[in-house]
Amino acid sequence: MPPKRCPECGRFLSNDFVASLAVVSASCPRCETLLAPDMVVGGSSAGRPTQPREHRAHSSDGSVRPPDLDPSDVRRQDPDVLAGWDLGATPEEVASWRSDRPPFPVDTIIVATGAVAGAVVAGLLARQHRPGWVAVGTLGGATVTGAWRRVWELRP
Repeated sequence: MPPKRCPECGRFLSNDFVASLAVVSASCPRCETLLAPDMVVGGSSAGRPTQPREHRAHSSDGSVRPPDLDPSDVRRQDPDVLAGWDLGATPEEVASWRSDRPPFPVDTIIVATGAVAGAVVAGLLARQHRPGWVAVGTLGGATVTGAWRRVWELRP
């Protein structure tokens, strides 16, 4: 069932407001026209006015939706909402935003730290052939942290 409307201004009226009209007549929340149950218009466009009326604020609002706004207030002159957001930015600066890389070599620092950690752990655990195990620990630490860094960058 389509919502009921005021025959004078076309304002949509709540079902509770229309039901209360069966008991006592009430004025329209927008245009203050005295309404009776037989005056309320159904969902057709028969009751819609050709010229919108000025909205008057009321404390007891029986409508379903907020008041209509003036179309000239709602329409934007410039349909591009991002117009002018990047004024003054050079193409190099925009490219740096896309690459999203920090200014210092994080990957090198992480892999070097992993290599040192691997060398320390291998040196502490090796009982014989300490220099050989330290070299293996260094290579293993660098490999593990390098692989971990690649996987970290691939995460969503």
